[in-house]
Amino acid sequence: MYTWNFQYISKNRLAEALGQLRLNDHNGDVLIRIHTAIHLGDEAVELARFIKGIIPKAKVFGTSTSAVISWGELLPNRCVISVTTADDVRIKTYMTNTIDEGTGQPLAPDVLCRRVKYEAVFDNTKLLLTFLTRKYIELNSFIDKCNDEFPGVQMVGGLANTGDMSIKRFLESGFVFDETGWSDSAIIVASFGGEKLECMSSYATGVQAFGDEFEVTDTFAHSILSLDGKNAASQFQMGISEELMGKTEFASLFPYAYADAGDVPVFVRFSHDASLEDIYPKDQPLYDMEYKTHPDLDTSSKMAVLSAYQKVSKGRKLRRAFIYDRQVIADNRSMFSRIENFKKAETLFAYSCIVRSMIYSNCVKWELSAYANSNISGCITEGEIVCVDGRNTLANASFVVSVFGEKEETQEYNPYVFSHTESISQDNRNLLNYLLEVERYLEKNSDAEGASEFREFIKDCEGKLLFSEDDEIPNAAALSMDIKLNGYDRVCIITVSGISGMKAVFSEELINLTKRDLISKCSDFAKNRGYRVYLMDEWQIAIAETSYKVTLSGFTDDMLKLQRELFEYSEDHIAIVPIFCLIDGCTEENLNSLYYKAKIDMSNKNVQFIVVNALDTKLDVDSILESYHMVNVIKYAIDNDKVIPYYQGIYDNENNCIHHYESLMRLQDETGRIYYPGSFLNVARTYGLLYDALSRKMIEKVFAKFRDIEDKSVSMNVSIRDIKDKEMIEFIFDSLSSVAHPENFVFEILENEDIDDYNLMVAFVDRIHDLGGKISIDDFGSGFSNLMHIAGIHSDFIKIDGSIVKRCHEDIDSEHLVALIANWKHLCGDRIKIVAEFVENQQIQDVLLKYKIDYSQGYLFSKPAHDLME
Repeated sequence: MYTWNFQYISKNRLAEALGQLRLNDHNGDVLIRIHTAIHLGDEAVELARFIKGIIPKAKVFGTSTSAVISWGELLPNRCVISVTTADDVRIKTYMTNTIDEGTGQPLAPDVLCRRVKYEAVFDNTKLLLTFLTRKYIELNSFIDKCNDEFPGVQMVGGLANTGDMSIKRFLESGFVFDETGWSDSAIIVASFGGEKLECMSSYATGVQAFGDEFEVTDTFAHSILSLDGKNAASQFQMGISEELMGKTEFASLFPYAYADAGDVPVFVRFSHDASLEDIYPKDQPLYDMEYKTHPDLDTSSKMAVLSAYQKVSKGRKLRRAFIYDRQVIADNRSMFSRIENFKKAETLFAYSCIVRSMIYSNCVKWELSAYANSNISGCITEGEIVCVDGRNTLANASFVVSVFGEKEETQEYNPYVFSHTESISQDNRNLLNYLLEVERYLEKNSDAEGASEFREFIKDCEGKLLFSEDDEIPNAAALSMDIKLNGYDRVCIITVSGISGMKAVFSEELINLTKRDLISKCSDFAKNRGYRVYLMDEWQIAIAETSYKVTLSGFTDDMLKLQRELFEYSEDHIAIVPIFCLIDGCTEENLNSLYYKAKIDMSNKNVQFIVVNALDTKLDVDSILESYHMVNVIKYAIDNDKVIPYYQGIYDNENNCIHHYESLMRLQDETGRIYYPGSFLNVARTYGLLYDALSRKMIEKVFAKFRDIEDKSVSMNVSIRDIKDKEMIEFIFDSLSSVAHPENFVFEILENEDIDDYNLMVAFVDRIHDLGGKISIDDFGSGFSNLMHIAGIHSDFIKIDGSIVKRCHEDIDSEHLVALIANWKHLCGDRIKIVAEFVENQQIQDVLLKYKIDYSQGYLFSKPAHDLME
């Protein structure tokens, strides 16, 4: 079994791609899945027929959607075509109407189930890809019938949606199609079966259910009329004040969940002023049965109405639920583990609910990125079919993945996303503000029926957001709330450095013991002095107090005492270096900016304790404007091919000639002005993607210029960020392996950067050497622990930091450093060549010649220029 995914661009391109696959020569079944966000119904059918004309044996399965999933990316306004070929696995497709053509009413669930079973389900059927539209209001009952009629068959898929789908327009319907036609009231299925086929479906919701159960006692189509015999809308409204009525996306974070499947959400929409006849037109046969079974119900008057995304069966029991970031991450981690360990992973289908991206804006892209290197494909839906403990059910706001195959196969996954969850957690601030608004509303309406129960539910939700998962200590979100609401304006942030090195050397058990000891000491210290403590991150703690309760000098003295305690040696734990940043006068808005500025100051000064006064930190408007101007310059240079390499000759002190060149980046704006790295490089690093684009352009141009030159060599700068960029290093390796003289290419690594993964850097260096290239360490003498790093890196050149070279003729300590580096080189057997940069006058050159420095670089010999110096 193989699966290929194509983004539809044109019929010609599609025909060419399908022709290359030679699918008509394949002996087994072929399934073509089409998920489109760009075609109307007739256009989609025309596309299906076009494909069928190229591959007559193919079985076509199509749905509309608002966005497609392809190769682990979410792509709006696209069409994805996924081709799956099977050897021994049998595939059948079937499409039929879900509405009785005579009466206009939904087909009975058992009738529809029997049709699907007769046409599509066969012996050894194991997976049933199923898509319907919202117009079939008996979907829950249909799925229950399928569970009974063909137990053990996993179902995946859901409700087709459209590009206009939103929470507020929740009754809009998508459509399904094949080469015979399209319908917004049909079902389409694709069944997979065979002895060799193995499949597994899993899902993630992020839902946590709380509190008592409610029984659904009356419904009208999608609307839930009563819970435990009480008005459902009134109960739900208890948590929504007038001010929050318009914040539908936040209200959606509080769905119900099935009591017998606590992580399967039932999303509801609250209509403040609508009649049932507004929502379900009386003249549509589709709803005849609902009106007949509710003859005494006032359906014309305006009232509050609670509607689910699909009809919920009477008698089902629900609980209040809550979706939050840590549960989203935990669910995805659990699902990923099951998928990663599945052996026959030849094909992956993925479906994610549109509500999911509306309530947590970063969620869908983040969780899809774990599968970025696989052949996963699918689309956004209105609701998903999930398999819970062997039984299929309809869910909302779920992310569902089905993995299957007939032979053992592994996919390339990306587990590193679970180390980078900031994009999910950052959505919590708005959510917490919403919870606090709800809580204030409940306090004003404490006498209302159900208020106390709902207030308890809100407190449970806040607890999940405000406390760390394992330690029951308030977290970063709690600190933000205390700063904002309780005036905690004096904060000390404690960070432990060197974690990556710790993990490389010590056992996980010892690391955890050390972390627990750190948390315990900080918590006990804070508690004894009446301070608040927060667990900001795994190895970051904050201690806070209000300025009117403790003086700045008193708080500072306490933090110094705590730092000394944490420095104390213990044989039972790893020795740690805690860095203390005390911020006075902080607010919720300025805390992060003050902290990051203080981190830079501490790094530059090499100190482990700093006090920052917010009042002393002035906003530099001119600097901010210049930064934005430079962003525009960088973007212009990238888009208009104005990233320009300059070259500076490096002088050979023994042979008295230019030995090689260093490539130096320049930018040109629309006026022709040239910009030097000092004006734009830090800005580009701040906006990481801009830096990546500049670096790629620069390296591409240097390779292009020197690719076929035999008698000249060049060095180019690479940062640890470049080395961590998989696409960048693959480009470097590919380019180096294809040039005529790889020995002419030198890669300069900046030594004083924050290199947090020396193993990765050593691997890069070794690969460059294997391909024939060379390595130089730039700014040698400016960082820490240089000699140990150089010994491990095996560089070909080291470049003495310019700040040492510029002073060596007038400062005896700088001259001694030059001498020290030169003597160290001789002790290494002269294996490494030394370059001195910033050689601006003859006096500096005389000192370098005195200590037999190999090469000199500077204005004394060569100024950077666009053309090479002869």
